[in-house]
Amino acid sequence: MNEQHLARTESGEASGVSLRVLAGVALLATIVGRGIAPGIRGLAVGIEPFIAMSDGVSAFISQLVAAGGVAAAIRLASGALRLPKLDLGYRLIGLPGSAIVIALVMAAWALPLEPELCRMMALAAIAAALAGAISSLRSLETRASGLVLSSTALSGFAHLMARELVSRAAERMDSASLHFAVAVATLATVFDLAALGLTVTYLAQGKVRSLLRITAVVLLPAAALGLFAARGNQPGASVLRVLAGRALSHLSLAPAAALPVALRFAVSAALLIAAGRCVVGRDPRGKASVVLALCLLSVGAPDMPLPALWLVVAALLAPKQAAAEAAPHSEQGVIGRST
Repeated sequence: MNEQHLARTESGEASGVSLRVLAGVALLATIVGRGIAPGIRGLAVGIEPFIAMSDGVSAFISQLVAAGGVAAAIRLASGALRLPKLDLGYRLIGLPGSAIVIALVMAAWALPLEPELCRMMALAAIAAALAGAISSLRSLETRASGLVLSSTALSGFAHLMARELVSRAAERMDSASLHFAVAVATLATVFDLAALGLTVTYLAQGKVRSLLRITAVVLLPAAALGLFAARGNQPGASVLRVLAGRALSHLSLAPAAALPVALRFAVSAALLIAAGRCVVGRDPRGKASVVLALCLLSVGAPDMPLPALWLVVAALLAPKQAAAEAAPHSEQGVIGRST
């Protein structure tokens, strides 16, 4: 019995390390692929070779991390099917929703997805995340993962609705729809901040000093970067300031929110910094940190292939982690009764 438990522990540690590496590469792909590479186009004259190189690096990292994410999602889904204590609702909603996202992400490797398929992918990822959140909330060890998953899913739905309302307002020249889109986008930013706050609170592990330190590490650089990038579109701005503004503009997914530009940029930067802290931090509950990091990287963009994939991987990992946390306790009870 002890040898079997040790083998499972070593396997779980190896899986945790590989998932942490995946989260780290996903963070790099987000910064380079969604921020720097699009922002550098047209930045200055004479840097065409550098633009081509950045596009090539972005495409390589994105394909690499997409393949790893699909492999991880398939492995987690097949493992979840073998869990006897997995919720029926998650089997009926979470796993099928994850399968839809995986299939659409694989299809996006060949050709860009149509808008209808992007919306289907987003709704499937949101449904999987909510199902995973409900399963995770029932266990004390994974409650933080469930709370962040639910905040991320609600944020993704609100961002999706805001973008649809903005598109409809532009087509119909409807000011009422535009005002409603601003309200929904602002609500989406509130869910973003909720996911960020829950993540920082979890990383502090209930210690006030750690909470203050991690909050400062996340918010101070994010605020400085937001203020620096907010003036990137003004005449005479430096190349670095323009690049920062363009990159954070691509990463900021709530353009209609009733928030100052600097604050929107600061929120986007804080989400990335907090995700990086989850990846590099020395957390004994490493898989929970991976769930939180992937949630933060998917915030607001479930209609994009890679963020939808991160949300699905997080949704698949959190309930499996809850079952894994319950298993050792049940085994200890059996051993105690047998002795």
